[in-house]
Amino acid sequence: MHFDPVPLVLVVDDDTRSARRLAQLLREDGYAVEVAGDRAAAVGRLSRLPLPDILITDMQLRHVDGGAVARYARVGRPNISVFFVTGYPQLAPAKLGGPGADAVVFTKPLDYEALRAELDRQCTVPS
Repeated sequence: MHFDPVPLVLVVDDDTRSARRLAQLLREDGYAVEVAGDRAAAVGRLSRLPLPDILITDMQLRHVDGGAVARYARVGRPNISVFFVTGYPQLAPAKLGGPGADAVVFTKPLDYEALRAELDRQCTVPS
């Protein structure tokens, strides 16, 4: 997938510190990044243009799971690239039915280099 001019990433995580650190790393690597700390903020952001190209969400958020966020994201943008981050990888297959089933799952603590390699594999970021 090619993004023009810069891919927009939405990071959804209720751990604000982790979300901000991930956003910082992604920005340093050339991505435009926005952060949402809960489901309501994520849905609000996914309800306005421009829609994100990439969704990176924690699998376990307060009051909702990341799968619900991914399903909502796919309503507005069916081809959005979805990446889940979880401390419970054994639960991921059960939560990925329907839209989001083709998401990539990473375990916590997040291996940023592995995430970046998968982003590079799926996306073309202009230099």
